[in-house]
Amino acid sequence: MGWLQSLTVLCLCLIKCMPFDFGHIGNMGNSLYIGAASVLYLGIDYGKVPCFKFECCTVGKGHVYWINNDVQLLETLLKEKLFGQHIATEILSKQLHSFFVDPVPRKPFVIHVSGKTGTGKNHIANIIAQARYAKGSESKHVLKIIGTHEYSTMEIHAAQKRIQEEVSSHVKKCKHAMIIIDESDKMPAGTLNTLSPFLDINPHVDGVDYRHSIFIFISNSAGNAIKDYTNQQLEEGLSREQITIHGMEMLIQTHLYNDGELKHSSLISRYQLDAFIPMMPLERRHLILCAEEYLKTKTNRCGCSDDKCFSMRASEIVDEIDFTGRFSRSGCKKIWTKANLICPLDKNSEL
Repeated sequence: MGWLQSLTVLCLCLIKCMPFDFGHIGNMGNSLYIGAASVLYLGIDYGKVPCFKFECCTVGKGHVYWINNDVQLLETLLKEKLFGQHIATEILSKQLHSFFVDPVPRKPFVIHVSGKTGTGKNHIANIIAQARYAKGSESKHVLKIIGTHEYSTMEIHAAQKRIQEEVSSHVKKCKHAMIIIDESDKMPAGTLNTLSPFLDINPHVDGVDYRHSIFIFISNSAGNAIKDYTNQQLEEGLSREQITIHGMEMLIQTHLYNDGELKHSSLISRYQLDAFIPMMPLERRHLILCAEEYLKTKTNRCGCSDDKCFSMRASEIVDEIDFTGRFSRSGCKKIWTKANLICPLDKNSEL
């Protein structure tokens, strides 16, 4: 028994032997006694005691840690929950893995995710949040800014000031923050340039450390270019899985720098983005996987109890989706609506 534990036992014995009557507080007295014993005997940091109940900016494993950076969970979710996006899976599995295990990153992890509607752009952000935080996307450490909410009608300088203040205030509360800027292409041109100092190799900016944070920019701006490139590669005889990031990355980067929300932006010219993630258009087989996954989460499971039934029901749902050539026009976005038409919840089912 260590000296701390020995001292604890002695103190608790003295407390028990004191001529005080704790009966008037009943079970509360026992709870306080047990709580004190646990904290003292186990050597738990007093400052972390509130973190047993309330979300804190604590990194590690265990009940008082809310930021897990779970590499294994990240890889599992990418492989099992992200359909038809082998390039995104490969990039994030490697680069985010490195960021998660690095105790002192040189800079924040910054990615741009681009693609057509329903390809899984926000799904990627949710997967990252789920692997990073105990509460996933519901964590208070996640800040989501939507470009079409207020920002799209703002004058450029007002937009720059607003986003800089929002981000700075959020990261100041917890340096292990995650900032998602959705529909970034709908913001006034040049708005994102104001974040450049936060994304560079700077230990602190105005007293705030951004190096442990994650920034995710999401937009549709390069979606058509990604779709056309994917279609071209398939028509030239490549399988989908043979398409690599090499040709795709320059395509996205050039589009964003010349015509997108990062037009002539220092975020690109100063190489502050760690990866350009292309979300490829989805084919019928990918939509079936989306539909199967969703049906398994429904209360009545669409009356299915085996994989054959799920596959058949999923195929029926995908038959209701519009396609342009080999690609779905709306990706997986309409799967949930169509599924609820084909397999409505029973009146007595729990919502």
